Amino acid sequence: MKKANLPLVLFNASVILAGIKSPTGGSGKLLSWSKDKKIKGLISEIILDEAMRNGPRIGVEPMVVGKEIEKLGIIICAAPNLSVVDKFKKIVIDLGDAHVLASAEEKKADFLVTLDKKHLLILQKVVKQFKIISPGELITTLR
Repeated sequence: MKKANLPLVLFNASVILAGIKSPTGGSGKLLSWSKDKKIKGLISEIILDEAMRNGPRIGVEPMVVGKEIEKLGIIICAAPNLSVVDKFKKIVIDLGDAHVLASAEEKKADFLVTLDKKHLLILQKVVKQFKIISPGELITTLR
């Protein structure tokens, strides 16, 4: 992989939490790739908030989630523009996921990596601006 053209990868909160909880799994591997600058990892402020809020569900304190994200060198971008969020509200199953798709489009991500089969991975054929993919699929794609 050339350093100049690193794939830009937006992580959903599920991937951040899974990677923190299990560093040796697929999500953990992608987070380490971000740290090692094999990919350019990205989340929005909303995704950061969601990951911190849900950390205790898996036994990880909110501040630990924040520190891990910082250590991994993941870029935290501003919340997406509401007009872009509204555009995605027309296609999402859960309205609360529109901001994730909007962030991926606005930041021109190459990939949106998620573990959410029910709400986001199901949109793989609908969304064309970027690829919605699971951690395992991205690892296979970029190898």
